[in-house]
Amino acid sequence: MTIPNLRNILFALQLLLVPIRAQHNVSGEAITTRFWDCCKPSCSWRGKASVSQPIQDCDINDAPHNNPNQGSGCGTGGTAYTCNNQQPWAVNDTLSYGFAGVFLTGHPETEDFWCCACYQLDFTSDPLKGKSMIVQASNSAFEVNKVNRFSLAVPGGNTTSQDACSRQYNVDQSVFGATGSGVGSLDECDRLPEQLRDACRWRFDWFQDAQYPTANFHRVACPKEITDKTKCTRNDEPAFVAGKPSASTVIAGSSLLAGVPMLLASLLLAQ
Repeated sequence: MTIPNLRNILFALQLLLVPIRAQHNVSGEAITTRFWDCCKPSCSWRGKASVSQPIQDCDINDAPHNNPNQGSGCGTGGTAYTCNNQQPWAVNDTLSYGFAGVFLTGHPETEDFWCCACYQLDFTSDPLKGKSMIVQASNSAFEVNKVNRFSLAVPGGNTTSQDACSRQYNVDQSVFGATGSGVGSLDECDRLPEQLRDACRWRFDWFQDAQYPTANFHRVACPKEITDKTKCTRNDEPAFVAGKPSASTVIAGSSLLAGVPMLLASLLLAQ
């Protein structure tokens, strides 16, 4: 094997490693907001990303849909809504799990980059410093597209002019609070449908009713407790788990590159 051919092999290996590291080593600073509109999650549509199946959506009775092409209950005449189990919950005093609409700068309008991926949010502003959340990207948050954003799915945390919640739960839309802010107090959580009240209370308890808290984020392996609810895992999850999240993935990639000269030396000696 000639030296030029060996150089070509090395170059090809480097090209293969670049997208792996770029996809895995996702981290940065972000703002967080809240929403709960009951609409079919954006990542529930077929073809949004390379996944085991789209994010599970549900019918008006909260029964899982078997047709990811079913239209959204938000103003389109469809019958697909957010499943009510896709709400946040506390694991312990400093960790919660949940779901979020995501926007990551540098990847505009590319839901295939984040749909069904999980991210750890380490909060950096009071009153949440020292607390973290792991969320799965079930939706997209294109409304604010100048910064990294995670819009946490919190019943009673915010609402919009959409009336999907009214149709899904057969209640007046006002029980979900004011447009743009949601319910105004812990006591108002008692007005929500019973299956959503605990998550509404979570906002005032674990989350301490924080307003637009900032966080450092990085991609992590999705906890089974989360994917059991959504039935969605990314097809690149096994490679991500094998490589470990964030910095350790870069180290693994660098180690592989460091071993290439040994491989080339062995090839040369074999000639």
